[in-house]
Amino acid sequence: MQVRTHARRVLEAPLLAERARARRVRELLRAGRRVVDGGLTSATRWELRDLLTGSVVARGDDGPAGLDAALADAYHSDDLFAEIPGADPVTPGIPPSLARAIGEWIGDPGTPDEEIAEFVGWPVARVRECR
Repeated sequence: MQVRTHARRVLEAPLLAERARARRVRELLRAGRRVVDGGLTSATRWELRDLLTGSVVARGDDGPAGLDAALADAYHSDDLFAEIPGADPVTPGIPPSLARAIGEWIGDPGTPDEEIAEFVGWPVARVRECR
């Protein structure tokens, strides 16, 4: 039972983290912050794009200093991953080495969704959504 519970937690962890990141983006936008993606494209050139629309919001050729100045008024999407990491779940009674093995089994592209679904007791569609 604990192994199944842990497998479910491993499956859900990335999806839950992504939902939390999406909530954080909405909070930032409501607070008037722009959320951007991008960075240096060469030693001196940089480009920032709006995370939601993909439109270019700033670009320059003044290197890291120019990029840092442009980021002063924005929130970089990479910071979402530092703020809300996709932590490996901990399940009481599951030793760390077994937890790693379960995570590897679920993360292995060769593990069929159907096999995981049968083991955890979920529909295949739910497993696919999480993977």
